[in-house]
Amino acid sequence: MTVAPIAADLHGEAARIITDALLHDPGWLAVGPDRTGHRRLVARLYHRGALRIMERHGGPIYGAFRDGRLAGVAATFAAGLYPPPARTFFTTAPGFLLAGPPAVVRGLRTSSVQDGGHPKEPHVFLWFLAVDPARQRSGVGRELLGQVFEDARAPVYLDTSNPANLPYYSSFGFEQIGCGDLPRDAKMWFMRRP
Repeated sequence: MTVAPIAADLHGEAARIITDALLHDPGWLAVGPDRTGHRRLVARLYHRGALRIMERHGGPIYGAFRDGRLAGVAATFAAGLYPPPARTFFTTAPGFLLAGPPAVVRGLRTSSVQDGGHPKEPHVFLWFLAVDPARQRSGVGRELLGQVFEDARAPVYLDTSNPANLPYYSSFGFEQIGCGDLPRDAKMWFMRRP
């Protein structure tokens, strides 16, 4: 397996992987449309836009390649690069507009909770860590996190709405620094690795 920054020509495949990995994540269930197919479409548009934002205003975006194929993605904002300019909101807005007004409201509420959890000191923001479902539990996530940690020049921060992720991230030295309430009785946990 190799891990390396990916270019824009792989954003479509990276967005598919992120969407497939997070489609049933409690955060997406709290925010997105109820129907799985509709949620998949909205999430894919959103993730494609988010990757464009990171390409222009953040990064690096790492890809893990196994047998020559993209198997996982770690999308980050290096220290001092988050948040991106406010105008980038319009890059991810089309997906949520397609989801309909209730999802837009839930998405804005979730974004506010997420932004409020960021530490005030400089940090690397790991926005997405996703492994193709067919490749999960094979060390892809571990390799991606290893590269993020190796390149980090500040503490690494992430948020997760999946309680099953808490012990996983704790095993890499992340500590919980807070939590927030999301729509539909979901929660978001904020974690930092010194």
